[in-house]
Amino acid sequence: MATVLFTSNNYSSGTAVFTPSDSNYTETNLGSIAFPYTFDPTQFGLPQDIIEGNFVFTTSGCVFTKTVARLATTTLATTQPTSATTQATAATTQPTNATAATTQPTSATAATTQPTTTEAPVSEEIYYFHLGADGYPYAQDLINEELFKADNSIATNYTESFEDMLDNPSKYEPVGTLPALENKTMFTMPASVTSNFYWIAVPVTAGLPDLTEEPHLELDGAPADVAKAKLEFTRKTGAEYILYQMNTIPLNKQADVKYVN
Repeated sequence: MATVLFTSNNYSSGTAVFTPSDSNYTETNLGSIAFPYTFDPTQFGLPQDIIEGNFVFTTSGCVFTKTVARLATTTLATTQPTSATTQATAATTQPTNATAATTQPTSATAATTQPTTTEAPVSEEIYYFHLGADGYPYAQDLINEELFKADNSIATNYTESFEDMLDNPSKYEPVGTLPALENKTMFTMPASVTSNFYWIAVPVTAGLPDLTEEPHLELDGAPADVAKAKLEFTRKTGAEYILYQMNTIPLNKQADVKYVN
């Protein structure tokens, strides 16, 4: 049976809708879910191998889309039983090789179990947050100031501070995530206890232009502006990221942000 496991660093529950890639099946409302969430198609009257498609999660007013695609080996596995059957038929005309031929369907049966190992592809998310002076890392400027971790030690670099933020969400102010940053993508930057800057961490693989050079960020409906500063860093996973500081003075209110091309 094929299943898919979804996890979240920042949310515990929400709702979900699944749209299969197979046009023979329509959109399925998965209802309320709690992370970590395991999608089992048979629980919704779907065939056990229908897992490819788009999963749309709505959590705390934010909408996230995860696309699941089978591994290439799965497609090959589904064709192997046919090959084995053909070989077994041929073996009936060659008695001396019949023993070897009869073992081949066993291998084909094993191949049909491969879909159970199918997993959602790992994606590099975009993070946005509004944290600082009144809580960890106890600094408004994440690029130039000293940053404290949740155990009160000082981060030796921003990578340590970033990972500590994700590993200890109760110690930091809210952190939001996006699957992508495309034209007209909108999100709400959370409020802060005290006045702080707005920050966006973007994976290099997102292929975005340099936001300190080109104006793409609208804040509360104002004309698109450039980012004020940036910092390149590498996560403990090896993923390369860029931290952008939006071009505002320190504020404590939540703000609506739109990315525009």
